[in-house]
This record gives sequence, structure tokens and C-alpha cells, in this order.
Amino acid sequence: MSIKPRIENPVQYLPVVNEIAAAVNKVNADGVLPATTVGLVQLRVGQLLGDSYFTARHFAGSEDTAERLGAVATWRTSPLFTDAERAALSLAEAVHTPNPAGERVSDELVDAARKHLTEEEIVVLIGVLGQIGFFIPLALIGSPKVGVALHEQWVR
Repeated sequence: MSIKPRIENPVQYLPVVNEIAAAVNKVNADGVLPATTVGLVQLRVGQLLGDSYFTARHFAGSEDTAERLGAVATWRTSPLFTDAERAALSLAEAVHTPNPAGERVSDELVDAARKHLTEEEIVVLIGVLGQIGFFIPLALIGSPKVGVALHEQWVR
């Protein structure tokens, strides 16, 4: 793994990246989902992807506790998460984990999530997962620097 980005500032080749990033970063602008829930979901997806960019950035600026952040990988058995957080994490995992035995997101899973999340929260969660989806190729292929200011991430 390189400690340098594999590409230098993607915006120079695809200027619309900043506009797209700004738009997708607004999916929870109204705070429909608590910031801590969004952070947990983003962290868990980063863990599933095995990407240090997605995981490290949540530890640096999170409003959550180190104990809860450290338990995200074992959220199913940890007592530290609310039912709504568990529902969001369950949906995030289903979207980002292949299921060789059937569909990734079943009716039963969505029905279980509806017991703890409103329809609006589920739609915003879909937007949050889409936001992550936009940044996945940039992180995995481009390999931006971790733990530096945004303007330094793409400097070789």
C-alpha cells in the first residue's frame, strides 16, 4: 500500500468532481439522521471495503466516543448501539456485502428497519449510502492521503 496518492488531484482531469461531491454531501443537510449514525454507517462501510481512508477519517473528527467507534465492527453483539443505529448498520452491510444465498436487501430486512427508522430516515440513509458510493472509486483507486487536510490529500 502506498502512502502517496496514486493519482494527483482528480479535479484537474474531471472538474465536475467538486460539484458532484458538494451535491452528494448535502444528502443529510437537514439532519434527518443523527450525525453519529451517519458516521457509524460510513465507518462500517469503510471497514467492509478494507479502506483506510474511509475508516481513519471517522476517528479523527467524530463526535462519537472511541468506545463506540471501536465497536462498530462488532455492532451486532455490542450493547453500545441503539436500535435505530443497528437498523442503519444492518442496511449498510446488506448493501455492501454480497449474499450468495439470496438477495442482499430482503423485504424482511427493510421491514425490520422500519420498526426503528421512518420512511424519510430510510430514504436519507439510501442517499448516505449513495454518497459513500460516489467516493469509493476515488478512495480505492486514487488512494488519497489519510489524516491530512483536504487540500493535501491528493498531493504526491
